[in-house]
Amino acid sequence: MFNGLSLDQAPPISVVLRFFITLPLFGLSVSALMIFFPSEILTANHPISLASIHLLFLGMISMGMIGALFQMQSVLGGAPIPSPLGNSIIIHTLLTAGIFALASAFMFQVPTLFIIAAVLLGSAIVYFAQILLPLLLRKMAHNTLQGMRFAIVSLLITAILGIVMATSYANETFGDSHALLRASHYSIGLIGWVAALIIYVAFQVVEMFYVTTPYSDWCKHNVKRLLAASLSLKILWLFAALPFVWVFDGVIIMVLIGFSTTTMKRLRSRKRRVSDVSIWFWILGIGLLMIALLSHLGSMLNIYPLLEPMSLIAFALFSLSIILGMMGKIIPFLVWFHLNSAGYMETPIMSNVIPQKRLKMTFWLFCSMALTALIAPFYPLILIVSGLCGVMLFSVVLFNLTNAAKLYRSILVNGTKFTFEP
Repeated sequence: MFNGLSLDQAPPISVVLRFFITLPLFGLSVSALMIFFPSEILTANHPISLASIHLLFLGMISMGMIGALFQMQSVLGGAPIPSPLGNSIIIHTLLTAGIFALASAFMFQVPTLFIIAAVLLGSAIVYFAQILLPLLLRKMAHNTLQGMRFAIVSLLITAILGIVMATSYANETFGDSHALLRASHYSIGLIGWVAALIIYVAFQVVEMFYVTTPYSDWCKHNVKRLLAASLSLKILWLFAALPFVWVFDGVIIMVLIGFSTTTMKRLRSRKRRVSDVSIWFWILGIGLLMIALLSHLGSMLNIYPLLEPMSLIAFALFSLSIILGMMGKIIPFLVWFHLNSAGYMETPIMSNVIPQKRLKMTFWLFCSMALTALIAPFYPLILIVSGLCGVMLFSVVLFNLTNAAKLYRSILVNGTKFTFEP
């Protein structure tokens, strides 16, 4: 045990790597669409735009988060996921195939592909939820585990709403409730799944990795309650056509602003002052979240219509910033940990698995992509530049991950273990 982590129960490294390595492949796909279809991506409800959104939030953000949950549940929850290797292969295969099917369905408007995508993605998420939720429904005191449970339930509800909407696309029958379903699908997915999981992971890793003062118990206990209540009431108000729905968006914005300012204070006053690229990603990510929240607030007040797409872009970039920062920290640690635990003499130090120079390169490429993407709603053609930055960024990320995997495999096959003479 180390700082509440059951490291001896960590799953095989391949479990996490398969999800992480797939992420930059989808990143390259999104970047290609940005280069060749910039105007279409920025047109609301355009087939290319919908394909890009799902490649981004399912293929990149959710893929990285599900991979991280395989690791976190085993080492933080103290209850290892059963058959992690086999289960990860099943979920990863279904998820990957489903994402490609859904993106293709939107891009080429093939009704049958919507049904195939719904079956594959629904199966992947239900299978994932039925593995993790029983482990998370046990009596527990850890707030991060409770937040993970809330996030997975939100993912499950998001998937159910997505399946209903996919059926509408397949039959080309859009009833009066379609817009309400879409608003509910986006709200629960973005806030209940993505934002809530990042917040509750932050409660654990920001304190532990960067040696900061703890978040308050009030925050840890009540953020999920406030988000759950606000999302539930917002959806009820939407379907009942009641006034003042914006009140619930306002509560969510206040909660996320509170998290952002609290986290930024902790990162700025951290006790561990060593240079760490992952901190840069966290600070940038929190800044992007603030841009997303303020842009959404501006669109709610009808200040400027283009603030709404800017808000969605900033929120996606916030999520990616946190995920890329954590991947750059998690993968070197896992390579070191698994080889060291197995007793290999050639175990590399973490900074040699992915050199700091390449991690800094990913950060500056991400900054370039983020800056140009945020400007794109106002000058659509600059999205081409953002796409080119994305191609370079995700190529470097893919190189970093595959090199780490090759290094691990090479030492596993050719390395020398410590031996002890009797």
